[in-house]
Amino acid sequence: MTAIIPVLCVLVTVFVLELMSLNALKRLTYHCEINMSLTEPGEVAALTYRVTNTSPWPIMFVGFSFLFHDMVEVRESETWQKRHGTQSFLSSLFGGELFLMPHRSFKGTISFSLKKRGVYPNLGQIYLEAGDFLGFKSSVMSYDLGLGMVCTAKLSDQEADMRVIGGLLGEIFVRRFICDDPSLVIGYREYSGREPLKDISWVQTAKLNSLMVKNHDFTTDCDVIVLVDIEPTEANIAERCLSLVRTVCEYLEAERIPYAIRSNGDLFETDRGIGRKHLFEIHRRIGVSRFTKYRDFTELVNRSVQSRHGNHGLIAILPQHDLWIEAMITQVGVRTNTATSVLVSEEDPS
Repeated sequence: MTAIIPVLCVLVTVFVLELMSLNALKRLTYHCEINMSLTEPGEVAALTYRVTNTSPWPIMFVGFSFLFHDMVEVRESETWQKRHGTQSFLSSLFGGELFLMPHRSFKGTISFSLKKRGVYPNLGQIYLEAGDFLGFKSSVMSYDLGLGMVCTAKLSDQEADMRVIGGLLGEIFVRRFICDDPSLVIGYREYSGREPLKDISWVQTAKLNSLMVKNHDFTTDCDVIVLVDIEPTEANIAERCLSLVRTVCEYLEAERIPYAIRSNGDLFETDRGIGRKHLFEIHRRIGVSRFTKYRDFTELVNRSVQSRHGNHGLIAILPQHDLWIEAMITQVGVRTNTATSVLVSEEDPS
């Protein structure tokens, strides 16, 4: 009889542990985050995840798997993918299995990139699995990751594009005297990293909790309007057109030339500006664009010319050759003494 008591105690303990482990899945939580919200095709981002056992009891078996959007490419090593990946008929799952002590978490990171431009409101799903104490049964639940990203267009790598843009900037610089008047501060703007330290306004920086620089007036004002013709066309031509928009804006940003976007479609219009926030907003608009047209491009050109305020550059980006529009842009340059340039997406730069 005495020998039976320890056995009974063990059986009761096992029974209690098994009973407590039947709802283990409800005691599992997860948290995921990504290190950026805006990316470009092929740029490596990181997904950080944490799976937590919130109960005072251990969970003997915890399984977790990630099922990513088909435009997400995992950028871990081949060895890692073989160890943590499971190939199914339609997709690949990446995850692992583990034992979690009470109130303990497991953390990990998965490197990935997006294959093409677009909006990704949800990068995929996570599957959580928890088994009972004796291993008789397990429960599985799936959840949306709840993580989204915007993927902007890639930069143009065509030398012909660079020559056209560089030639226009050269003409703009010839037309203006880049000479700040330090005695005349017309405002403040965000520090872009290219201004000299002497231009930083420490008073405005303290007020806004962000590095701000003095915006001096120029002896001759200068800005550029980037006109984008949104016209339904082939997907590859549309993508290259958006790549040109990004390339032009980054060139202007690097040269500290204020610029504005004017489009007849879903890139819409931006105010004249410069700086990280200004460029970020343009990247975001490029990423979410479906290349949808809303009005006629010639109307946009006429209105932009009529509302110009000291701008000395006009860049038109067209998806396809249009002799009428190209001649119109050239005539605008002659009539208003404006440096103009036309970039055509369908054109073979070679």
